Amino acid sequence: MGGQRAEIKNISSHKGAERALLFEIVRQKNVLRRGGVVVQETRHFDEAREITLSMRSKEEAHDYRYFPEPDLVPLKISGWAPAIKATLPELPDARRMRFVEQYGITDDHAKALTSERKVAIFYEEVAKNVDPKMAAVWISDVLKGELNYRDLTIDAFKKEHMLSVIGLLVGKKITEDGAVDIIRTLLDKGGSPEEIVKEKGLLKVEGDIVSTAAEEAIKENPVAVADFKAGKEKALNSLVGAVMKKTKGRADARTAREILLGKLG
Repeated sequence: MGGQRAEIKNISSHKGAERALLFEIVRQKNVLRRGGVVVQETRHFDEAREITLSMRSKEEAHDYRYFPEPDLVPLKISGWAPAIKATLPELPDARRMRFVEQYGITDDHAKALTSERKVAIFYEEVAKNVDPKMAAVWISDVLKGELNYRDLTIDAFKKEHMLSVIGLLVGKKITEDGAVDIIRTLLDKGGSPEEIVKEKGLLKVEGDIVSTAAEEAIKENPVAVADFKAGKEKALNSLVGAVMKKTKGRADARTAREILLGKLG
């Protein structure tokens, strides 16, 4: 404020301290606006009125009973700052901003991934080996949701398993629904992604198998077909669902939709 200190007495709570400070900020600004000088004094905080009142003025440091302590030697800490800073862990906000800049992920994903230190470490270990954006989606949107549902922590899931699941997706070996099924099974029963794919028959089907399933879905659902041709685009979702059911979730939903559109003209 460009003036002296004002010591405030009679503050008994954090809220009281906040209100006293807010009043002092306004009071001292008004003093300066009027061309006055903020004097060094002790003021009393009136809790009921939420204002401070002057108690007594103090002109010199000795009025505050300040005096040197002969047993305390001068202490210079500026030289320690870099070394101390280097030992401090990365704070969540700093890590969040770094994730956005370094990995190109959304701020929402970065917030979810940095809310817990172990989750952030897990993500970075996975992101080093696969597409960081894809890893962010599957860890923050899918894995964290499944963990929260089961009241589990990230320790319950191996990063090697996440790498395997993402690898199967990238290699187009499984569908997204299949990937979710694998993650749930790993959390509930254990095993490995490869074993679960084999046991549940989750390998993705394509080509003639999906085409045949689409033809059967069209033939068996005349009402949905008629609705779609009448302009009800949502009816297509029913047909896609029928294809997914026939292929036991092993067809890619987007591919099924494209094939159905082609056959429906």
